[in-house]
Amino acid sequence: MLFERETELQLLADLGADIVHGVGHVVALSGEAGIGKSSLLREFAARLAGQSECYWGMCDALFTPRPLGPVQDIAALLLSENGSRGDQGGMELFPQLFARLQQRDAPAALIIEDVHWADVGTLDFIRFLGRRIALCPVLLVISFRDDEVDRDHALRRVLGELPSDWVKRIELSPLSIDAVRRLTTDSERNAEKLLQITGGNPFFVTEILSDNDAEETRVPESVQDAVASRLARLDEQHRTFLEALSVIPVPIDRLLHGRWIEDYDLWLDQSLSLGILVSDSDGRLRFRHELARLATSQRCSSHELLSLHQKHLALMLEQPEKFAAGEIVHHAKGAADAQAVLRYAPMAGEKAARLGAHCEAAAYYGAALDFVDDASAEAAAELYENWAYEAGLALKVDDRVIEARRHALTLWRAIGRPDKVAENLRRLSRLHWYRGEVAQADRYLDQSISLFEQLDDVQKLAMAYSMRSQMMMLNSRMDEAIDWGYRALATADTDASAEIRVHALNNIGTARLFLGQEDGIEDLQLSLSIALKNHLHEDAARVFTNLSEYAVDLRKLDLAEAVLEQGIAFDIEHDLDTWTFYLRGRQAQLRLEQGRLQEAREIADTVLAQPDQTMLMQLPALIMQGKAQLRLGHANALKTLEQARADALLTGEVQYQIPVLIALLERAWLSGDKRQAQEAQSALAKIKDNRFSRWGMAECTFWATLAGVQEAGKLPTMPRPFRLAVGGSMDQAGDVFDDLGSQYLGAICLGLTNDPERISDALATLQLQGATPAIARLVNLAAQRGIPRDAIRISRGPYKAARANAFGLTAKEQSVLALMTEGLSNADIAERLSRSPRTVEHHVSSVLQKLGAENRLGAVLKAQQDPDLACHAKASR
Repeated sequence: MLFERETELQLLADLGADIVHGVGHVVALSGEAGIGKSSLLREFAARLAGQSECYWGMCDALFTPRPLGPVQDIAALLLSENGSRGDQGGMELFPQLFARLQQRDAPAALIIEDVHWADVGTLDFIRFLGRRIALCPVLLVISFRDDEVDRDHALRRVLGELPSDWVKRIELSPLSIDAVRRLTTDSERNAEKLLQITGGNPFFVTEILSDNDAEETRVPESVQDAVASRLARLDEQHRTFLEALSVIPVPIDRLLHGRWIEDYDLWLDQSLSLGILVSDSDGRLRFRHELARLATSQRCSSHELLSLHQKHLALMLEQPEKFAAGEIVHHAKGAADAQAVLRYAPMAGEKAARLGAHCEAAAYYGAALDFVDDASAEAAAELYENWAYEAGLALKVDDRVIEARRHALTLWRAIGRPDKVAENLRRLSRLHWYRGEVAQADRYLDQSISLFEQLDDVQKLAMAYSMRSQMMMLNSRMDEAIDWGYRALATADTDASAEIRVHALNNIGTARLFLGQEDGIEDLQLSLSIALKNHLHEDAARVFTNLSEYAVDLRKLDLAEAVLEQGIAFDIEHDLDTWTFYLRGRQAQLRLEQGRLQEAREIADTVLAQPDQTMLMQLPALIMQGKAQLRLGHANALKTLEQARADALLTGEVQYQIPVLIALLERAWLSGDKRQAQEAQSALAKIKDNRFSRWGMAECTFWATLAGVQEAGKLPTMPRPFRLAVGGSMDQAGDVFDDLGSQYLGAICLGLTNDPERISDALATLQLQGATPAIARLVNLAAQRGIPRDAIRISRGPYKAARANAFGLTAKEQSVLALMTEGLSNADIAERLSRSPRTVEHHVSSVLQKLGAENRLGAVLKAQQDPDLACHAKASR
């Protein structure tokens, strides 16, 4: 019987009714352990019976979470209805589940419990489905312990990224004194004292009340005592039975688990009848409360726990094919069985890595390393290799990862495997590059190539050559990068492995694009397709990174938006945290180009707040943080840029040094400081011209020319907008930049024309961006050019229409939203308003951002649901 939960049940019932009408929602159900989340969900599911089907998934308290565990549970039930399998990785599984949910004749409720234990893949599924929930007749309910989800927990980031209109949060409160009094009606317990001791936690209350013979003074203050009191009333053999099951953190299969226990079926039936164990929808068993299981296991001494794990392990090893390798590892580790851990942990790690669960893979290999002294030299070397690789992908490239790779290197040398030595030297080079330690990276790569050239292994030699290509490409030595890339492919010849082709094509394509060879994108696209097909996650992440960098630098902003969205989603799904943060830095760069300065700063701040990241992976975000601070007028902009410049110099790579120096040139122009401009220009002049991309060189010339420290240069070689600007055609340059989506540079150019109307429009655009330093500089320069001050409009805040609108929409944005609600496409809106499609795209993007809408549908729904917004939109037609 539930007490004081009718409000929550009614809310769930209302949402359940919504899905019958095709409206999906996400429910985040939170509360402390024992507050009654599971009981509430079971009651809700019972009331929903006959209206919608419920599918349950559970997160387990394993040493290492099952990769996509609850998602696989749901998929096994949901996809089996149409004969599909549910054992794929997230990239294949999530779209299948989404499609199945959309195709069902009846709506469905998906319930995932204990998400505070979820693996990264499961969180990705919640993010994936939650962002599309408005398009699917599904109620996604997730429960979690809020006292185990701190402010840095990944679940909080996932919930924060979901569309707020479709997320309902339910936080369960403790029982009131009235509820406790009702529960103690037939008991001699003092309700006030019971409330004081339990804090109104339903589990504490009910567990204590179940032991009617306990003395009042012995009322426990923790669940451990409550469970101990309850168990004390059971038969000793029954207690032994429950203790034996308590070390199993996954659902209990009554046909597989615990068959060695005497009178197993008897005690199982009694536990079910007493409600200590409950049966899931699939027939598997669990303790009624996870707290009860933990408290029961904690009653056992370390010796008893060791013995229990040993017995469970022995049973599992009789039929290992019926158990997941990760589950075997859990008990093998608890049993301190080195050989079992060394056998099954690598198997579990390999499977987790294949599914893209690199955090879990690293944990499994780490479990095996706890017993590395019992491994053979070859096995130990492989464990160090595998852990270093997975930890380097999913965790951080710290000293432990470097040392693990060096351990492997030392062992292979002792064993006499020069091929393995050369391979680990190559991998060690890559790790040092991640840390910005270029000298060490070059040294280890030279040693690797030298050793491979002495061996009869053209595949490994080709891979080393491709790595040299990569190092050249990263240092903007593009011609050499292309030569080494083709040398790698030629060395491997027709037998080139997928890894070699992916790696070399990535380098070649990136270098060719940098040199202006547009068909280099085909090399990158081929590289990506091969990587995805062969589950080469790191290589795929490299393609996303290089392609996004090219797209932003060359102002192909639509492509950049698409690649960054896909790349960040891919990296998150596959636990590639290091690559995720790097791409976030590029995303901040994109937002700067688009004039979304505050958003760029927030993205950069978020990346830099992440602990334990290498300097190199944070450097793009640091550079963009400095540029955003500069354009927003923050006092610490120079300090940030100076730190970014120092870090860029440490890498030895001009790809990081050039953008910092360009930002310093921009700063000199904004402040009118010619001396600073000369210093930045002098530093840029020391970098060889062939180390710049065409667009990078053009931007240098643009800011240097504005600052008065450089002549126009070779105009015909510049990209068109910079050529127009440097040549003095600021109005045309501004329009071209706007068409490209470069709102900030477009406004700068238009603000440098001699047309007061265009200057006014540019200042208004910059004001919406928050670019106060640029506004001040342009106003000053306009006065110097003799343009009357009263001829220029300078708003004292957002446009009047925007101030009147609760969402801050300008009049033009309100017009665009009105046409969106009519179902017009961007092209139709452009024609109706006599604006370019690019300009309309910018307006639509701004509308979505201000409304907090995920997509056009979300914006239209919000306009229809909000009377004030609908009124403004209608009035603007």
